[in-house]
Amino acid sequence: MQVPRREFLKLGAMSAVLAGCSRERGPQLQLLQYSGAVDNPLAHYPSRDWEKLYRDVERYDSVFHFLCAPNDTHNCLLRAYVKNGVITRLGPSFVSFR
Repeated sequence: MQVPRREFLKLGAMSAVLAGCSRERGPQLQLLQYSGAVDNPLAHYPSRDWEKLYRDVERYDSVFHFLCAPNDTHNCLLRAYVKNGVITRLGPSFVSFR
């Protein structure tokens, strides 16, 4: 008996849903109940410490410019962003040295 791939995926997804809705997982699904209306979600949010961490991902300690000349015939002027002594990203430099 050969089952087409599409039918196999449908049956697999259906069995996963049924397994998730079994009686043994009932107490876990009770956590997804409606908790009531929240007027101001920013005041209700318990902890917003993750925002500082999220903003610090792109923060850098220093910047320097360099010319990418060895393999680049265009001699592109690039900007390197350094954090903790490691170059974290490169970007275009819109600075012209004359």
